[in-house]
Amino acid sequence: MARKQTQKPEKTASAGGAIVPVGDSVQLSEVARRLAEQPIVAFDTEFIREKTYYPKLGLIQVADRERSWLIDPLLLSVDDIQPLLQVFTDPAIIKVAHSSEQDQSCLYYDYGIVASPVLDTSIAAALTGFGDQIGLATLLKKLLGVQLPKAHTRSDWLRRPLPQAMASYALLDVEHLVEAAEMLMDDLDGRNRRDWAMELSAQFADPDRYEPNPDAIAHRLASNGNLNPQQYAVLRSLTGWRERRACKSNVPRKWLAEDQVLVKLALASPSKLEELSHFRGLRIKAGGRIGDEMIQAISEGRETPAEELVQPPKRPHKAMEEGPALSVLKCFLALAAQEQKVAPRFLIDAGTMASLLRNRKGFPNVDALRESKLLSGRVVDLIGEEMVAVLNGELGLRLSNGRVERCGQNSER
Repeated sequence: MARKQTQKPEKTASAGGAIVPVGDSVQLSEVARRLAEQPIVAFDTEFIREKTYYPKLGLIQVADRERSWLIDPLLLSVDDIQPLLQVFTDPAIIKVAHSSEQDQSCLYYDYGIVASPVLDTSIAAALTGFGDQIGLATLLKKLLGVQLPKAHTRSDWLRRPLPQAMASYALLDVEHLVEAAEMLMDDLDGRNRRDWAMELSAQFADPDRYEPNPDAIAHRLASNGNLNPQQYAVLRSLTGWRERRACKSNVPRKWLAEDQVLVKLALASPSKLEELSHFRGLRIKAGGRIGDEMIQAISEGRETPAEELVQPPKRPHKAMEEGPALSVLKCFLALAAQEQKVAPRFLIDAGTMASLLRNRKGFPNVDALRESKLLSGRVVDLIGEEMVAVLNGELGLRLSNGRVERCGQNSER
């Protein structure tokens, strides 16, 4: 269903008046009681993380359709803030946030919860034709004609007293968010995509996402290199050490060692402390306890029993002849995504496109494509028939007046 196009006068958002963050448990309980009666509430956070592993939460912003508040977590204990956390975890209330991953991580690290159910408006926008990873300011301007200021994006949110300019800026991040979410949900409902948006948003409401996962980091790093199983074991040991040390010391990972340095250490597997000084990008002194820990981690990886070694992930080899075919699929995907008003990455990724080309059985019909489970059922419903036609050479693409259009026996739309 096409979105209704209405002209909205551009206006500058204003929180208005002096803003005093809620730092009293009684007042917070009153705010929470009001929010608990709403079907939809918005939230955002302000934090700093430049010098720490864990984010330092400075503000929590919340809003309903009519009002918005700043919550001061520096003045409220975990017990004080429980009424708000109950709202965040109430299954009957939809929580709305924009690009919610960092906000959810703040809630998880500070309070042990994630907001759920959640609708991420950046995802909702990507499923309704606004483009992928659209910023909040751009989205609000397009939806509501609201112009957000761009100042204070790198401010010290732990500063107290909080300057009024910073307080106003923070509040504006949620002041219009419920209204924007309602418009997006109407659009999603018209396209039968609300469940899809909620499912994609739910990935950021998974607590496991915010737990340290050094094996996942090692897997990602190894896919870009050329490690053998023994070196991969060293890399896994090193990433495990770095994660534990970063958590314990509450410092960014890169302050200990950058990713590519770990890969180089795994390849070389130095056994002596003085050899660590040979590696550029190692952000610690080669001597001392941390250097000893690194050598120990390398040794443990090197001594992994043969029966426990695992093959490192490899980047799929792309045959030379696949290049042009992948280009055709990418072009078709871009065209289909534009027409369906969906960000391309929610339809198919590069690895899946390669798997479609390499499927030896082929795809004689849409049922075969669906049974392969290479694409989700929703994506098959959206573009499955045309995808099969493209793969079987029954549908092509051509340029006409500078635009891509379909050609072939299945080009009718």
